[in-house]
Amino acid sequence: MGMTVIKQILDELFVWNVMNYEEVSVILGERFEQDAARGIIHMILKKGSEACNLFLKSLEKRNYPLFQELHGLSLFHQMSEDDLDDLAQELKYFYESPSFLNFYPLGEDIDIMFNLKSTFTEPVLWKKDQHHHRLEQLTLSGLLDTLQSPCIIEGESGKGKSTLLQRIAMLWASGECQALAKFKLVFFLRLSRAQGGLFKTLSDQLLDIPDVISKQTFMATLLKLRQRVLFLLDGYNEFKAQNCPEIEALIKENHRFKNMVIVTTTTESLRHIRQFGALIAEVGDMTESSAQALIQEVLRKEFAEGLLLQIQKSRCLRNLMKTPLFVVITCAIQMGKSEFHSHTQTTLFCAFYDLLINKNRHKRKGLAPSEVTQSLDHCGDLALEGVFSRRFDFEPDDLSDVNEDVLLTTGLLCKYTAQRFKPKYKFFHQSFQEYTAGRRLSSLLTSGEPAEVTKGNGHLQKMVSISDITSKYSNLLLYTCGSSAEATRTVLRHLSSVYEHGSLLGLSVTKRPLWRQESMQNMKSTTVQEIQKAININSFTECGINLFHESISTSSLSNEFEAFFRGKSLYINSENIPDYLFDFFEDLPNCASALDFVKLDFYGGTVASWDKTTEDIGRTQDQEFSGTYIPSRAVSLFFNGKQEFKTLEVTLRDFCKLSKKDVKYLEKIFSSATSLRLHIKRCVGMAGSLSSVLSTCTKIHSLIVEASPLTLEDEQHITSVTNLQTLGVHDLQIQRLPGGLTDSLGNLKNLTKLILDNIKMNEDDALKLAEGLTNLKKMCLLRLTHLSDIGEGMDYIVKTLSAEPCDLKEIQLVSCCLSGNAVKTLGVFFEENPLENFQQLDLAGNCVSSDGWLAFMSGFENLKQLVFFDFSTKALLPDASLVRKLSHVLSKLTFLQEVQLVGWQLDDDDVSVLKGAFQLVIA
Repeated sequence: MGMTVIKQILDELFVWNVMNYEEVSVILGERFEQDAARGIIHMILKKGSEACNLFLKSLEKRNYPLFQELHGLSLFHQMSEDDLDDLAQELKYFYESPSFLNFYPLGEDIDIMFNLKSTFTEPVLWKKDQHHHRLEQLTLSGLLDTLQSPCIIEGESGKGKSTLLQRIAMLWASGECQALAKFKLVFFLRLSRAQGGLFKTLSDQLLDIPDVISKQTFMATLLKLRQRVLFLLDGYNEFKAQNCPEIEALIKENHRFKNMVIVTTTTESLRHIRQFGALIAEVGDMTESSAQALIQEVLRKEFAEGLLLQIQKSRCLRNLMKTPLFVVITCAIQMGKSEFHSHTQTTLFCAFYDLLINKNRHKRKGLAPSEVTQSLDHCGDLALEGVFSRRFDFEPDDLSDVNEDVLLTTGLLCKYTAQRFKPKYKFFHQSFQEYTAGRRLSSLLTSGEPAEVTKGNGHLQKMVSISDITSKYSNLLLYTCGSSAEATRTVLRHLSSVYEHGSLLGLSVTKRPLWRQESMQNMKSTTVQEIQKAININSFTECGINLFHESISTSSLSNEFEAFFRGKSLYINSENIPDYLFDFFEDLPNCASALDFVKLDFYGGTVASWDKTTEDIGRTQDQEFSGTYIPSRAVSLFFNGKQEFKTLEVTLRDFCKLSKKDVKYLEKIFSSATSLRLHIKRCVGMAGSLSSVLSTCTKIHSLIVEASPLTLEDEQHITSVTNLQTLGVHDLQIQRLPGGLTDSLGNLKNLTKLILDNIKMNEDDALKLAEGLTNLKKMCLLRLTHLSDIGEGMDYIVKTLSAEPCDLKEIQLVSCCLSGNAVKTLGVFFEENPLENFQQLDLAGNCVSSDGWLAFMSGFENLKQLVFFDFSTKALLPDASLVRKLSHVLSKLTFLQEVQLVGWQLDDDDVSVLKGAFQLVIA
C-alpha cells in the first residue's frame, strides 16, 4: 500500500471520525508499511460495515489497483468471454465507423474534414535512450512489434500524434496488424475530455457498457486481462489529473495495473511523465513523399500540381512541409477556390498563427485579454531580438516578464526540459520565429503609439549592410512587408537609404569612376570587389522583388517600389525564371523600367530543358522538335509590351546552333530594351548566324564576341552596326579575310571602347586597323592584347593614335610587339597632348630596351591623373639613369595607386628610390 497512501487514508479517516488520534498514532508508529497496513485493516474490520465502506472509498481514490483487488475480485459476477467478445466487437465497429475515421484536422470550428484511411501517411519515429538522444529510427510496425508499457510518444504541436494513435486503433479493428492481434481490447481516449474516472470516461467517449456490468466488475476485468488491454491515451499535455486520477495511475503506476499504455504528449509536457516511460519515441519530420501523398489525396489534381510546384521552388516551404499540420493548412487555404492561387509564405504563416491562437483559446479561460495581448507582444519581441542576435534557443530569464503558460498553451513556443538543468524554449521552426518577428515589427512600425514606432524604427536602423539585409534579415523583412502595406512603405524607404549611405560588405556604393573609389591593392582584388558588389546589388534587387511579391498591396506602393528599384541592376538566368518575376513585370512595369541594367543569360546544350514544368510538357516537346534554345518562357517575360528596359545585356553561351525561331525569339526580347549589350561566348555553332542576329538589334550599343568563330559575312555585319559604342573580340584564331573586321573598323565612328584580344592578325591587318582608328574620334579605351604576329604593325597603330588629339582614358598594349620606336612615339604624343582624364596605362609583355623606356619618360610625366601603370617585361636590367628618371616621374604622379614592374631587375637601392605612396609590385 505504501506509507504515503497509508498516511493519506489515515488523515481522511480521522476527518470522518472513523479513527481517533490514539489509533492513528499507533499505526504510524509501526516501522514497516506491511505492519501498518495490517494494523489499519484490523482496526477497520472491528468498527463495522460503515467504517469498511469509508475505508474502501478512500482506498479507491488513493490506490485504485489495490481497491480492485480487495473489492472487485470478491464480486460474484465476472465478465464472461462472450461479454468480452461483444465489447471488443463494439469497439471495432466504432473504430471502423465514419464518426471515428472522419476527423477535423484544424479543429471542429473549421469545417474541413479528412478521412483517416485515405490521408494517413507513415510517420518517422525515433526511439530515445536514457539520455534523451535519438537511438534508432522506427516504423509504426516496428514500434508495435517492440512495444513496452508505458510507451510515451512525444512531438511538437502539429506533428500528427493524435492521428498516429487513431491509426493504431483502426489497425487493431481491421485485424491487419499481427502485432495488435494479441490485444483483446483497445481503448482510444482523448485525455482533454477525461473526467469522472476511467469507467465513466470510457463510457462517454467510446461505448455504452451494459448495465449488468458494474464499474467494479469492469475494472476487475481490466486488471485480470493485464497486457491484453491496450490504452491509447492522446494528449497528456491537455490532461487534468484531478479529473481522472485513475488514468494518471494507469500511466504513472502502470506496474500495478499491468495494462499496456501508449500516451502522447507535447515536448514541453514530457517532463511530467518521462520518468515513467519504458519506451520513449519522438515523432520526426514528415517526409517529402508523405507530404506529397497527403497533398495529392486532399486536393484536386490541378490544385495539387500547382501547390507541389510552388513547394518545389521554395526552400522555406519545403522545410515547413516537414510539419503535418502546416501541410494541412497549406492545403486548406486552397480548398473552396475555383482556381489555384500561389499564396505567399506570410499568408500561410498568418493562417497557422491565427489557428494556434484561436484553437487553444479555451486553455486561456480566466486570463484577461490584456494579459494575453501583452504575452503575445512579448513573444514577438523575443522573436525579434532572436533574429538580430541570431538566437533561436531561449532561456527562462527571457520569459521572466511574460505569462509562460500563454505562449506554451497556444503553441507559439515549445519547452524542452529532458536531460537539461535549465529548460530551453524554441519556436516550432526557425522560419516561424522569423514570421513572428516580422509580424511584431510590422505592428510596431504601424502602431499609434509613438514609443512603439520609435522601437520599430530602432530595429530597422540595425540593418545597415546590404549583405546583411539580403541574407540575415531577408525573411524578417519579407514577413514584415507581408503583414502590412504601411510597414512595407517604411521598410522600402529604409532600404533606399541604406543603398545610398550603407555598405556592400564594407565596400562603397559610390558612383565615382573605378580608380577613384578606394585604395586599390591590385587589379585582381579590385575585380573581385567589383564582382562582389555586383552580386550584392543584384541580391538587393531580388530582395526588393521578393518584398513586392510578399507585400499585401503593391498598387498603392507603386511609387515607393519605383524609387527603390531606380538605379539597380537585375540578373536573370533563363534556365530558372521564377514566377514572381512575371508578376513583377506585369503589375509594376514602371519599376521594371526604372532598373538601370538587366542581365539575361542563355545557355546552349539541352534544348529548352528549363521549360519542363507541369503545364509546359507539350510546349517543351514542340521546342525539341523545332530545335530551339531560347525558352519561350523568357520571351513571355520580356515581350509583354508594358515595360522598356534602359539597358539589357544578353549573353549567349555555348550555343552549338541557332535556329530561325531562336533568332525570332531574340528579336522580341531585344525589342524590350532602349540600349542593348550582346555577349556571345563559346558559341561555335553560330558562325554565319551572327549577321542574322545583329540585323534584329536596332538598339545595340555593345558587342562582345569571345571564343566564337566568325564568317566574313559576320565580320562585315559587325562593322555595319554604326551605333556600336563598345566592341570586344577575344580568342579569334582564324585568318583575316579581305573586307573583314580590320578593314572596316573605321565605319564604327561612335565607338568609345575597342578590345581586340588574342586574335589572329598579320602586319597588313595591323596597318588596316591603324587606318581605321583615324575615324574613331570618340575613342576613350583601347585594349590590344596578345597580338603576336603583327611585325611592325604596332608602330603604325601608335602613330595613328599620336596623329591628332583625343580623350583617351585607358590604353592597354599588352604582348603585342610594341617596339622601342613605338614607345618613343607614344611618349612624344603624351608630351604634346597632356590627357586630362587618362588613368590607366598597360604596356606589359613587350620587349622594350632601357633606352626606349628612358625616351618615353619625358611624355609619361604629363599623365597627371594616372592611377595605375604596368611596364612588366622579361629580364630588363634598367640603367641607373632610367631608375632616377622614373623615380622623378613617380614623384609627380600624385594619384598613383599601383605600379607593376615585374621582370625589372631592381636591387634594393633601386626599390628604395622608386618607393612611394603607391603599391610597387616587382614580383
